[in-house]
Amino acid sequence: MPTPFKSRASLELPGTPGLPTQLLEFLLDSQYSSKSEFEYELPAGPGSQVVNFGSMPAAGAKAVLVVYEPKTAAPPVLVTVNAGNQPIELSTGGFLLIGSPAPVAGVLSMSLAYTGAGRVRVWLLGG
Repeated sequence: MPTPFKSRASLELPGTPGLPTQLLEFLLDSQYSSKSEFEYELPAGPGSQVVNFGSMPAAGAKAVLVVYEPKTAAPPVLVTVNAGNQPIELSTGGFLLIGSPAPVAGVLSMSLAYTGAGRVRVWLLGG
């Protein structure tokens, strides 16, 4: 049975001097029927971790959240989506949120490349 979910995000930008700040708000209001949640304790040496998309539908995930838990002096991790050749860097305390309410060929795979210890949490919601 589909379960409703909402993803809200906002970005507050300084406005023109003397005017209020500009608030950009984003909302993904959808449903999921498959959910996966992972917590990866990355070891001290270099390596990579493939995220298991086993329960996601063939069209891909509707929502993906990757959170790099804050840790003093931990090196950045590189997040690669759909075996792409341009990974996205996340430093500690950072996050990556991807939302697609009706994916056709959405997020189908993901991997994490790291050079040192850290903790990364991943949530996947599929339709």
